[in-house]
Amino acid sequence: MRSPGVPQAFTCGLVVLLIAGCTGDTEPPEPQPEDEPAPLPTEFEGDPPPGIEGEVLRHLHGDGAEAPDLLDDPLGVRISPVEAAFLISSDGEDRHLLSDAATGDTLWEGEARFRGFAEDRDGERVLLMAGTDDVPFVLDAGGERVWSPEETGDTYLDGVVVRYPDEWSFDEPHGAYTVLDTGGDVLWEYEFAGSGAGEDGPEGEPSEGDTADDEAAEADEEAESGEGSEDADPSDDASRTGVPVAARGDLLLLSDGGSELRARSLDPESDATGEELWSVSGTDEDLGLSASGPVPAPQVVGVYPAAEDPDEDGSDDSDGSDGSGDSEDSGSGSDSAGDENGDGTDEGSGEQSASDSASGSDADAGSGSDSGADSGSESDEIVLLRWALAESPSTLSAHDADNGDLLWTLREPGPNPVAQPFDPAGLTGSLHDDATGTLMLPQASGEATAITVDMATGEVLWSLEDDDVSISLAFAHDGMFYGDIRTNDDQGEQLVLDALTMDTVSDELTSYVEAVTESGHAVLVQDRQRFVYGPPPQDGASAEDAEDADPSADPEDEPSEDPS
Repeated sequence: MRSPGVPQAFTCGLVVLLIAGCTGDTEPPEPQPEDEPAPLPTEFEGDPPPGIEGEVLRHLHGDGAEAPDLLDDPLGVRISPVEAAFLISSDGEDRHLLSDAATGDTLWEGEARFRGFAEDRDGERVLLMAGTDDVPFVLDAGGERVWSPEETGDTYLDGVVVRYPDEWSFDEPHGAYTVLDTGGDVLWEYEFAGSGAGEDGPEGEPSEGDTADDEAAEADEEAESGEGSEDADPSDDASRTGVPVAARGDLLLLSDGGSELRARSLDPESDATGEELWSVSGTDEDLGLSASGPVPAPQVVGVYPAAEDPDEDGSDDSDGSDGSGDSEDSGSGSDSAGDENGDGTDEGSGEQSASDSASGSDADAGSGSDSGADSGSESDEIVLLRWALAESPSTLSAHDADNGDLLWTLREPGPNPVAQPFDPAGLTGSLHDDATGTLMLPQASGEATAITVDMATGEVLWSLEDDDVSISLAFAHDGMFYGDIRTNDDQGEQLVLDALTMDTVSDELTSYVEAVTESGHAVLVQDRQRFVYGPPPQDGASAEDAEDADPSADPEDEPSEDPS
C-alpha cells in the first residue's frame, strides 16, 4: 500500500508557492543583456616581430577595414605570400583573390581550384589553378594568366610546357616529346627511347642485381661503342634523353627513370638547342655512393641561388675546427666514400658528409664539403639532388647549374623516401632563406626531424630533434625561420629562429606572423584582427626601379576576374 506522505508533501509545497506568488513582494528579474563580443581593435599595439620593418598600412576586419569582401567569409580564409602579393583563399569554397601587398589593390579574383605553387623560368613564384571546367591555368604574381593548355595533356613545368607522347605512363615513358614556352612556341622536339639494358622496374626501384659496378660497366661499354661517332649530334641520341623534371632559364633537366640525370640546353639563340650540357649518374665515384649496393635514382630537390662561401680563401678547412657546436657528432670521423657497409653511417652519428673516395680521410660531420669537389660555383645557381634508397641514409649532392661540376656532398641523418620516377622537382616542407643561403630540409628518419644546410659549403649548421618540444617551421624571411612550438601540455606559440645558428631571436611575440612577402610585407594577427605591416607604397616607383618588383606598379593594369 502506497504511503500518503508523498502527495501531502507535494500539496504543502504547492500551497507555499501560491501564497508567495500572491503577495506581490517579489519583482521579476530584469533580463540580462546578451554578452556582445568586444569590437575588433583597429590599432596595432606593441612592436612588430623581428625581421618585419615598416609601418601599419591597414587592418583587414571590422570598422574601417580596407579589405575585400572575401575576408568576411564565415568559414574563414587563409593567406599565402606570392612574391609581392597576398593570395587570399576561402576555407569554404574554391574562391581566391590576389591582392597587392603594399596597396591592397585586387590583382585577380575568381572561382577556381588552387592546385599549388610553382616557379617560372626565372625562379619567380606562380600559382597553379584549375577552372570550374577543370582546365588548368597559371597566374603570375601580378594576377596575369601566363599559361593555359593548347592541347589536352600539356603540362606546365617551371616556366616551360611539356607535351608528352600519346598514352604516356610511368611504365611506358618513351616516345616523342615537345617542349614549348608558355606562349606556345616550340623550344625543342626530341625522342626518348629506352636503352634496353639495365632499365629500372616500373616502380622506379633498381633491379635486384643492378649495382653501381654493373651500371659503370655498362656505361663503359656505351662509351666504347660511341667511339668514332664524334660528328654525331648528341641531341639526336634518343637513349640519352629522358622525361623533363625541372627547368630554370635555358636549362632543362631530364630523368631517364634510372640512375641518370641529364641537362639539356633550351637557349633559343643557340644553333644546338637540345644540346647536352652535362649529366650525373649514381655510379659517379665522386658522389661517394656505395659501389656494392643498388644504384639510387636522383631526385631534384630544387634549383637555388649560389651562395657565397664566407671562408672561400683557398684554404682547406675540412678539419671541422670551425666549431659546429650543435652537431653532436662533430669530428666523429664518419666513414669515407668507400665505406664497405654501403651506408656510410656511423652508429653514433646521423649527420655526416660523404667525402670523396679519393681523399682517404674521414669527413667531418659538420662540414659537407667534398675535398675532391670544386670549391665554389661559377654559375649563379646550384642544382641540388637527393640520392635515396629505402634502407640507407640518403645523400645530397650540389652541382653547378652551368656545367654540372660537383660542389659538395652530404650524407643525411637517415633514410628518406625514395622518389617515384619522373617526379618533378621540389621537396615538400623544405625552406630556403635567400638572405643567408641556408636550406632547411625535413628528415623522414634518424635522430633529426630536420637539418639546416649551408648551400655554399654543404655544412650542417643545426638540426631539429624530437624532444619534449615540437617545433614546426613554416617559412623563412630575411635570415630567420618562423615556426610554431608545441609542448607536451599542448600549449603552442610562435617563435623566430636565427637561420644560421638556431638561436631564438624571439619567443614572446605580441602578434602572430601569418605570411610575409618577398617585398617585406607581413600579415600580423593580433587580438582577432589582421594588420598589414611593411614598407609603404612608393609613389611613382616602377617595378624596374624597386629592388623587389611590385606586381601593381603599372597603373594601367586593372584587376582581372577569371572568366572561368
